[in-house]
Amino acid sequence: MPGLWSETVFTALLKQGRWDGNADDKITGECLTVELVRDIVARYQAQPTDRGALQELGLVTLAMGVAQWGIENPTGLPADPAHNAWKSVTGPNSGKHLMSYSIGGVGISHADVGDLDKFIEAVASDTSIVPAEHAPGLLRLRDKTLYKKDFGTYDQIRAAGVCPAKSIDVDLNGKPFEHFTKVGVDANYCATYRNDALKATDWQVFRTWMRAALRTRPKQEWLANRWMEHYWEPSLKMVPPGPGYIDEVMVNVRVRNSSPAVANDALKRHATTVSERVRRELKEYELRKPSAFRRRCGLMLRPVVLYRHFAKQAPLEGVECPPLR
Repeated sequence: MPGLWSETVFTALLKQGRWDGNADDKITGECLTVELVRDIVARYQAQPTDRGALQELGLVTLAMGVAQWGIENPTGLPADPAHNAWKSVTGPNSGKHLMSYSIGGVGISHADVGDLDKFIEAVASDTSIVPAEHAPGLLRLRDKTLYKKDFGTYDQIRAAGVCPAKSIDVDLNGKPFEHFTKVGVDANYCATYRNDALKATDWQVFRTWMRAALRTRPKQEWLANRWMEHYWEPSLKMVPPGPGYIDEVMVNVRVRNSSPAVANDALKRHATTVSERVRRELKEYELRKPSAFRRRCGLMLRPVVLYRHFAKQAPLEGVECPPLR
């Protein structure tokens, strides 16, 4: 399920995310190049109604504002709104990676719950990744009756594997997992997510086929396109047109990724200028998700600052964020 972006742009995203067909979930410090972002902004300016150009701006927003990647060699760029010199903020327990499957969710979007359910289905039905005899074991993890309500699917599967004293360190083919291990696992995590309906072998099955899937370009595109459909496209439709449209979409989609209800409510606040449009997004997020706001505010603005810089537009006035914590 490829998106509407150009193959060249998506190939560059994969390369700059340090992905290849043998990668594992141990990559940190991902950065986009100035040239990639500049060219994406230029294409949008030349073709502002082109769906592919809009999706490429979405990829920049996903990588920078959601996944917390940085910029390689940022010489000549404006000041980083995150007060961190445009450095990547990804690590074992922060940001999102193309190969994420060991912590937080799956892929650059950290798919969980409904998105993860659909991804499992797509992977299990692809015999080039999962042999037919193994598909039932993976599809079992779509059974909603297995899970405790009000908790994500992903962490319940993970807890089944990381909370036991002895973990399974190889996949179903006997190949070692080389991912981040047991980050963020403590008594509280295990008490919250431990689910006796799931076993350590379920975590092994899950990791085996998620890793195999994430090593393929089609499934990387599947996850990016799913994010576009669920977050980017709704923001494109709901944010009102006019000056500041793309600026606000880039922030609204990050809020939407955290809470669609908050993103929708932000648009009810009055705003006329471009700065007011961005501030209303930040204000609603700060009121409703204060902890997330403090962590993410400057990172949410990174795509906006980059877009305005390459579009040769003046910096926003009165839009500030606290330093990263």
